[in-house]
Amino acid sequence: RTPQVIVEKNTGRIVAILAGRPSDPSYVESMLRATDAILRAREQADFTHDECHHDRADDSAALNYGIYYGGGGEVPGNLKNGRHTEILEALVSNPDLSRMASFADAAFRLWSPDAYESVREVVNKLCEHDPRIVKTWDANAYPCAAFNFGPQVRCKPHKDSGNSPKTLCAIQAFGRFDPTKGGHLYIRELQVFIQFPAGSTILIPSALLTHGNTPVAPHEVRLSFTQFVPGGLFRYVDNGFCTEAGLLRKSKKLYREKMAEKSGRWERDLKTIPTLKQLKERYRLAKG
Repeated sequence: RTPQVIVEKNTGRIVAILAGRPSDPSYVESMLRATDAILRAREQADFTHDECHHDRADDSAALNYGIYYGGGGEVPGNLKNGRHTEILEALVSNPDLSRMASFADAAFRLWSPDAYESVREVVNKLCEHDPRIVKTWDANAYPCAAFNFGPQVRCKPHKDSGNSPKTLCAIQAFGRFDPTKGGHLYIRELQVFIQFPAGSTILIPSALLTHGNTPVAPHEVRLSFTQFVPGGLFRYVDNGFCTEAGLLRKSKKLYREKMAEKSGRWERDLKTIPTLKQLKERYRLAKG
């Protein structure tokens, strides 16, 4: 509930932010109402067996919503959710869930300001380039979100390899469960289990860290809501709003230049992850 950070011992870079939650008691009330809204959506969705059993979790359906690029698509765009579109649109327009999403967005901006601004810039450029692309929330930098419908979400250990490595994925736990006994966030590389109370927010570079969570009791409810940044959005904009194949067709010279830049992108992205010392100095100077 109290904000804390985890830093990498060799570089001092921040690798996890336990952002806590606002002290306002009404925030927990919002979280509980959002929990009930997701549970109602789960009943309305009537998920199939295959939707509930997938490579990230067992017996817990998950749906993504927002601006996405990957999986062989030619251009970025808003995800198509077929028969689940209506329930997802109802959820993202829910004021309680919007409040939770806004807190996570603010935490991203506070703890990784350079990455945050780069995401805002890329998403704004995409929307200007293609007016058919619509943000989930106007004031929110995150382009994409994932709902895990539970009712006892237990994510298997995984990395989100399609996400941008320099950005922070914001994970929020919802529900009614005892966080001292279950629902812990597990991060393999750091060898830590973190208590994760309902209503709290944790931010991690999910493309870099293997993460999952422990189960809760059968009578308890644990859901999760995650906001993230698909790495393909950066590449598409950087290529002049085209795929690598399209860039090759447009200009072999430009293609070679971009591929040469790409070879060192991973290392450059890692260097943009701030240290606690850098953040302290940044905000000290901002205060004057």
